[in-house]
Amino acid sequence: MAVTLTQSALYTQNKLYKGIVDTLIYESPILGRLPFETMVGNALAINREDGTAPPSVAWRQVNGVWTESTGDITQVPFTLKILGGDADVDNFLQRTRSDVTGLMATQVKLKSKAMAREFEDCFIYGVAAGSNQFDGLHTLIPSAQQIHLGTSTTGAPLTLDVLDQLVDVIRGGKPDMILMNRNVRRRLTAKLRSVGSYTTERDAYGNWWVMWNEIPILISDYIVQTEAIDSNVYLSKLNGATSSVFAVRFGEGDGMVGIQNGGIETQVWEKLETKDASRTRIRWYVGVALYTVQAVACIDGVTDAAMA
Repeated sequence: MAVTLTQSALYTQNKLYKGIVDTLIYESPILGRLPFETMVGNALAINREDGTAPPSVAWRQVNGVWTESTGDITQVPFTLKILGGDADVDNFLQRTRSDVTGLMATQVKLKSKAMAREFEDCFIYGVAAGSNQFDGLHTLIPSAQQIHLGTSTTGAPLTLDVLDQLVDVIRGGKPDMILMNRNVRRRLTAKLRSVGSYTTERDAYGNWWVMWNEIPILISDYIVQTEAIDSNVYLSKLNGATSSVFAVRFGEGDGMVGIQNGGIETQVWEKLETKDASRTRIRWYVGVALYTVQAVACIDGVTDAAMA
């Protein structure tokens, strides 16, 4: 069963783990909502229907001949990746300078924030091929689930009609979130206020999110406003003046989930061989899996300009 990091923290008495999870969720709204499936092994293989050759049915006559047909299934693997880092604190400083704030506790918090930021960046732009990352949304979303707002290499402002189109591209239920950067969110909220459609919702952590069609609009500071498009289509993270807006439906079996083996883990060494210091290692065997491509969609070529 897939559970969120928030839910997983309720089942442990490990205060360090809870602190790391709280930091991750506070730093990344995606990690607060994305359900995680804990698995055995290093990869999850998902069987998907091959839409190019679906099975057929027909109206049959009494005592007629029945012809057989079957659909093709494609197996898609999603592999775990390793995310983490070490934090060393000199024992002399830990003993003499930690009267107010523990130096190691501070370093663990900073490391946790860095982990959340790295995960979120990979969630958007990750490319597994030739790297240690997992595939992010720009890699996972197929052309049939992409809406191209720009023309050639020039972007265009977001519109409410296109935002409705993004929601409609998701099949099997509404998206659980719409994701955009702050620039585009400001343009959207200005438009919603002007037409009297501005509504908000408060989450469990006290954050207020703008709503569209009863779907929370989350902010990612890692969707850049420098994306380049070519032939109307997203090309790269840099060298342009556009961004993307994403819609995602979560769910095990019919949506997107995070995958992990063992959850977030910490290791502590009180004594190091080559220096008088202690070390805390935070590691996470993590990735994402997409059960059906109709659970994700994007609009690319979005400029930071007023909405018509």
